[in-house]
Amino acid sequence: MEWDYAILNNVFLDDNEKRLLLDGWWGIERESQRVNPDGSLALTPHPQALGDKLTNTRITTDFAESQLELVTPPYNTIDAAYESLLEIQKEVEQGLADELMWPLSMPPKLPDEEAIPIAYFGETPAGKEKELYRQGLAKRYGKKMQMISGIHYNYSLGNKLTDFLYQRMGAGIIDGGIIGNDKIGTRITRRQFDEELYLAIVRNFLRYRWLPIYLFGASPNIDETYYSVICKELEAIKQDYPDCSQVISDFQRHATSLRVSRYGYSNSVQQQYTILFNSLTEYITTIREMLQGNILQKENEFYSSIRLKPVLEPGEVQLDALDKRGISYIEVRILDLNPFANGGIDLEQLYFMQVFMLYCLFEGNANLSKHELEIANENHHLVSMAGRNQELRLKRFKQDACKSVQDAYESVSLVDFGHEIFDRLLQIAMIMDEGTGTVKYQTVVKAEEEKLKNPDLLLASRICNEMLENEESYLQLGIRYAKLHRHV
Repeated sequence: MEWDYAILNNVFLDDNEKRLLLDGWWGIERESQRVNPDGSLALTPHPQALGDKLTNTRITTDFAESQLELVTPPYNTIDAAYESLLEIQKEVEQGLADELMWPLSMPPKLPDEEAIPIAYFGETPAGKEKELYRQGLAKRYGKKMQMISGIHYNYSLGNKLTDFLYQRMGAGIIDGGIIGNDKIGTRITRRQFDEELYLAIVRNFLRYRWLPIYLFGASPNIDETYYSVICKELEAIKQDYPDCSQVISDFQRHATSLRVSRYGYSNSVQQQYTILFNSLTEYITTIREMLQGNILQKENEFYSSIRLKPVLEPGEVQLDALDKRGISYIEVRILDLNPFANGGIDLEQLYFMQVFMLYCLFEGNANLSKHELEIANENHHLVSMAGRNQELRLKRFKQDACKSVQDAYESVSLVDFGHEIFDRLLQIAMIMDEGTGTVKYQTVVKAEEEKLKNPDLLLASRICNEMLENEESYLQLGIRYAKLHRHV
């Protein structure tokens, strides 16, 4: 089954079904460290006022005892998910006494490794299993790396949307892309069709993820207590990305998101296993190989920019659920905490991501090759560590030139590449606005495109510029915004 942007675009315009583009389910997860008023990591137990972190589905902890995780239920509008996040945050702040929620993705002032408390979930078998998993993470990666926090954006295609697409595109399609009743084959099932949609979104997200990293990267600097992790990763980065050695060495001048770079979450051993997301079977098989080879302890340890997620039944593991019932939603994992937004992310960012995920669907479902993934990964690392360099050039894959890695791409400026994508994003936003009678999606897309022309508008630039203007350290900026949001 194959499609391209023009076909999907025309489907909605011809049938006047523009509102279906808004059909979906969204959820948000926010991680944040509890800190003392001086910006040092809180070493206190999880506040009792926030409930049992093992059973509370809205407020729990991630790796460390201090690392809060706020989880909204799924909602059928972005606005409802965002309001839920803000409500949960108010509940958390009321239970924190004198402590604050750290507003930045990179950690606050950290103690020595051994003093960072791993999250404790009690003495039940389920609680001990969670604690044991975190102890394994500490040994594999070190505690400090695990103290990084971010936003997870969860997205599920709506049933009305997928029903419409299946009727228009899937019902008459036979596996392998042959259309018509005169061919012998098996008609694509609804589950197969839905998987094709999700996998297409994921592959295109991997191709173009550098753009949201550029726009929303908000971790350009660190506290000095994280320097030990930086030093450890520096030589490994230069060895893995020799072509990027110069821009990597300048990361303190041009970084957008250290969190999603090799200075943040990383596992060089995992990179030996290539997952192209060309089929659900490939994804499940490769993750299981990594588990059997002790590369991963659990599926959740797979450090990817985006992951396939099922809805779990009691006692079920994720891979089994995916195998039995398919993909329920996708989890985007590259969004940094926005320190300027009370909830760690603002509504405009969420609207943009809504348009961007549809762009990833509309761009078609061409398979991803290893060469193309390597190029996409390099663009990811270049933008995360040097995105504010106005002379930065990225690599654009050429589908018809796959003889070698060198022949498979062309060099293009980040700005030019970005404008090409924004042309498509604006078309999608216009259709969405026609379906709602507003201009909110166009307004958001146009505002984000301005960041290509003026890098000072980037979140990472705003952070660095405020630190310079106010003569603040990283720690002082974080404390200021933590206190500001506390009183909103």
